[in-house]
Amino acid sequence: MFCPVCRDEYRAGFTRCAGCDVDLVASLDAVPRRPDAAVLPEVAVEEAKVNFCGFETLDEARRARDQLREKKIAADILVDEAPGSKLTEPAREEFWIRVAPRHLRAVADLLGYPAGPVDTAAEDTFNCSACGAVVKASDSECPGCGLSFEE
Repeated sequence: MFCPVCRDEYRAGFTRCAGCDVDLVASLDAVPRRPDAAVLPEVAVEEAKVNFCGFETLDEARRARDQLREKKIAADILVDEAPGSKLTEPAREEFWIRVAPRHLRAVADLLGYPAGPVDTAAEDTFNCSACGAVVKASDSECPGCGLSFEE
C-alpha cells in the first residue's frame, strides 16, 4: 500500500497515510508524481516559552492559564520541584506559567504579577522594550527574547 501524496509505502493492513491523512492506494503506477512531492510541507515551529511566574498550587496555575486562554494567549504549566527539595522526602512542587516572550507584558498586565523570579534587592532591573521581560541591569541581553543591549 502506498500514499498517493507523499508516496510512502505501508505494510499490509494500513488504509490511511498517517502524515497526509489520505486513503492509501495499491499501486503508484496510475498516480502522477506531483512536482512538489519532494518538498517537505511547512511545519509551524512552536515558539519557545519562558517562565512567567510561579504558583503554590496547581489550581492557582490553572486559573491563571484559563484567564490567558480567554484572551487567546497560549500558556503552559510547568510542574517543577521546589529548590531545596530532598529526594528522601515527599516532593515539594512549584507550578510555573510559561508563555512566549512576546506576550510577557500582556500577561503581566492581565494577571497582575511581575515576570519571573528576580532578586530586585541585589540589582536594579528594567523591563525589556521588546517583550516586557524583567532584565537585570548587568545583563547584556534579554533573558526573555534575547535582544542585545548596547553598553
